[in-house]
Amino acid sequence: MAEWCTNQLEITGKSVCIDVMQQWVCGEEIPRYRQAVLQSLRLFLAGCAGILKPTKPQTYVPYPALVRGTAAPTAQNLAFEQWLTLLQDNVPLSSDNIKRIDNLYRQSCLSLVRWDNVPEPARSLISPVLAHQYTDWFGMVSWSETIDIGACWDKLSVYPESAQPCDMLMIMPARLATEINGNSGLLKGIAATAQFYDQQYGLEWPFGHHVRWERRHVSSLTVRFDSPWAPPSAELMGELSSVFDCEIRHGYSGLSGQLKGYDCYDQGEHVDSGHGPSGRENRPALYLVNGEKPDVNLPVPAIAVG
Repeated sequence: MAEWCTNQLEITGKSVCIDVMQQWVCGEEIPRYRQAVLQSLRLFLAGCAGILKPTKPQTYVPYPALVRGTAAPTAQNLAFEQWLTLLQDNVPLSSDNIKRIDNLYRQSCLSLVRWDNVPEPARSLISPVLAHQYTDWFGMVSWSETIDIGACWDKLSVYPESAQPCDMLMIMPARLATEINGNSGLLKGIAATAQFYDQQYGLEWPFGHHVRWERRHVSSLTVRFDSPWAPPSAELMGELSSVFDCEIRHGYSGLSGQLKGYDCYDQGEHVDSGHGPSGRENRPALYLVNGEKPDVNLPVPAIAVG
């Protein structure tokens, strides 16, 4: 069981920036990076199965089976070859790279390929990879559950319409090969997602848990959320204040009482810090995200959102 760290963000800035930040807090934005990951998983599987091949001899040391010979320079194979370069470079899932992956995926025509149309030899190569990566790519599986490989393949073309509340991967981009690798050691020499997340975001699960928010003025926003064991990294909080062009006073405390302090960031710059209370511990009534139960410690009942 994780020991929860409570985080409170006192945010001030331009009203238009606070509007956008509120959407991020509530998970109302589309996580485009997740679409790029799902598209890349299909491209990866298509390469493993020999459905797509590079037009020139290639090697991919982390997973040699991804590159099976060469093929004619069709539009589809050229798209795969260009995507393979992005994978080899383990590019960050920035806006530009997300667009590039989307364009290459469309060029590959994999969106038109349903599991029923995948040749049997290719299925036999895709199935063990999907089974091995099921937990990383789709979530936990119970002992009694049978993995439907065909459903998994088709599910890769279903893109999420909303993000997790306070999804930190939307603020600082993850890496392409790291997202494919997951925590199962699929790709040799590539960091596991838990390791990368801990280094970049300070958290193995980089999104807000039990998120609450309150907005008393157009130019201010108060957000509270829990994080396991520790607060988000200073790099993440600084980037958050830069992306939304605002000042963020971040107070945090652990249940044990040994972890307590605050940091203040203004437009990406760290401007203040301390080990005690931040001086703004008024704990206002906060709205809940995702219909969670109200915090019983709050003085006024919270109102569920949605």
